[in-house]
Amino acid sequence: MGEFLGLLYQISGSLDSENLKNLKFLCGDDIRKKELENISSGTDLFKNLMEKGKISIDNTGFLRLLLTKIKREDLLEKLDNFEKYGSGEQVDLPDAEEVERLETAFEVICDNLGKQWKMFARKIGVSDARLDQIQDRHPCDMREQIRQVLKAWQKVQGKNADSAELIKKLRDCGLNLVADNVDKQLRTMPN
Repeated sequence: MGEFLGLLYQISGSLDSENLKNLKFLCGDDIRKKELENISSGTDLFKNLMEKGKISIDNTGFLRLLLTKIKREDLLEKLDNFEKYGSGEQVDLPDAEEVERLETAFEVICDNLGKQWKMFARKIGVSDARLDQIQDRHPCDMREQIRQVLKAWQKVQGKNADSAELIKKLRDCGLNLVADNVDKQLRTMPN
């Protein structure tokens, strides 16, 4: 949750008074008029929306809609980066070609890994505490649990994240079929 609050803080700091006025107007159906009058910053607005369950780390659709309506593409990009990489900034990412290779590898792994995902997660260095958090956030969605594990690994690895390392770790776990599928898919990508 801390990273999500950091993202909301960044977004709030980028809002001018006209943006805030427009956001408050757009939230008129969700926040009572008296409450809206007491909102003086983006952080106040976001806190209110979180309390009402309109936005959360796992539910950014309403925030995306608001930022789209006020035409703040720069802030939408921060939100996109948060959803994709787990933070509001694109720092320490591999080059664009490797990011594309990682995305492809992630898709193949999510499609093929199955119930051995925890063993693989531990092999790539994701802590048990982080695994528990991921399971709590996505209790009935194994595919999303696997994706979140891969995103956590990528975030820790930073610019050193490498699809070849994922293939090696899959093989280390005896998950050769999944590794072969990843390797096959990566070979079909244009260089």
